[in-house]
Amino acid sequence: MPAVDKETAFAELVRNYENQWIAIEDRGDVEVIVGAGQTAVEAAKEASDKGYPQAVLFKVPSFKARFVF
Repeated sequence: MPAVDKETAFAELVRNYENQWIAIEDRGDVEVIVGAGQTAVEAAKEASDKGYPQAVLFKVPSFKARFVF
């Protein structure tokens, strides 16, 4: 099985959450989505209800957007 870099793994993790807020829990080398919603409050509440009150919130951007560095 080929090794997957962290960026590729994260892209696969958020694939189904375009334009949503997600709550992420870091479990060592693996990040797990523990909540999601249309708002940060919804994602945080879902994570908290599952026992992850300190989960990190992240807004998944539109996959059609382009970023210029």
